[in-house]
Amino acid sequence: MNILLEAHRLVRTKDFGGIDSYWRCLIPELLAERNEQDRLALFSAFLNPKHALALLPYRKQGALLRHWWASPNWLHALGRFGLRFEQLAGPADVIHLPEPVAPLPTNKPLVVTAHDLMYLHAPQYLDPRWTARLMEGTTALAAQATLWIAVSEHTREDLIQHFGVPRGRTVVIPHGLDERFRQAATKAPALSAELQSKLPQGQSFFLFVGSVEPKKNLPTLLRAFAQSLEQEGQSSDLVVAGRAGWQLEEIQEVLERHPVLKDRVHFTGFIAHEDLPSLVAQARALVLPSRYEGFGMPVLEAMAAGTPVLCSNRAALPEVAGGAAVLFEADDVDGLSDLLQHIDADDTACENLRRLGIERSSQFSWPRCARETLAAYHQAAELPK
Repeated sequence: MNILLEAHRLVRTKDFGGIDSYWRCLIPELLAERNEQDRLALFSAFLNPKHALALLPYRKQGALLRHWWASPNWLHALGRFGLRFEQLAGPADVIHLPEPVAPLPTNKPLVVTAHDLMYLHAPQYLDPRWTARLMEGTTALAAQATLWIAVSEHTREDLIQHFGVPRGRTVVIPHGLDERFRQAATKAPALSAELQSKLPQGQSFFLFVGSVEPKKNLPTLLRAFAQSLEQEGQSSDLVVAGRAGWQLEEIQEVLERHPVLKDRVHFTGFIAHEDLPSLVAQARALVLPSRYEGFGMPVLEAMAAGTPVLCSNRAALPEVAGGAAVLFEADDVDGLSDLLQHIDADDTACENLRRLGIERSSQFSWPRCARETLAAYHQAAELPK
């Protein structure tokens, strides 16, 4: 089978996000897990020769490169006049898009991954231009795609209910997991000196991981943490690990309103890839108060690292947690404050969550994700258009 993967996310150098991580983790495993009859080709278009270096590791693993030295926007414009994927990229039995945006049309079986439908449920958390593009793409592909890969049952039900995708044209394939998090559960490597200097010294800490943006709901966590400090029932500090995003004014207001937070909350900024597993493993608990998550990788990573997880009960988070985390209502400041105090003081509860989390995370891996994705390609090839 000739499998064509749309590969522009493999060469991005900025605004690196969750879909980029999914694609970069999955493709090497697809190359490793495929059988001899499956040939994988990566289709890309860019003008900067430096981007070509990012594709070389995949070629060494056996991927075929189908590249055009052209602006992606130029090719997309040609697509509106009928230029198809296979005319540019050569033979393809199945084409896989990592998100519901089709830069070019095709007559071949098309597989699309849906990560979430936040652009439908919570468009206020996204750039309006990106929301419009995703809505347009999902609407068009709902009728065109041969098979949808949803990363959670929550997302699959959204596709079925809101876009009319037939259930028989959907499969659920959860994300995998970086094995470094499992390794950190037993022997976490030392943190870089730069990051260590930003953390509370000789003191436990709760950890928030993610970009600081409205959907992550950090102000609620800060209010709850301030309340627990003001009640003198909190010994752990709070570490906020992630780059600053947008609409930060509310966070600043909370910090100014609660002076007690000044020396107890530590903002680290962006965390280097090599530091993240160890940081997560050292936390008293991960706290994720998100108002929406299509999957919630930090939950899975923390459980693998042996770190207790406290997360909101929104969207796909309960499904991913699978009974191995403590769930709370995303906007319940009082309830989260009480929960922080409880986890801070109860070692037995932490140990139980640690055990449950390690067991739950053992069900996820990128090789498994790749095997199920390869099976989805063969399923798509056999489905009627």
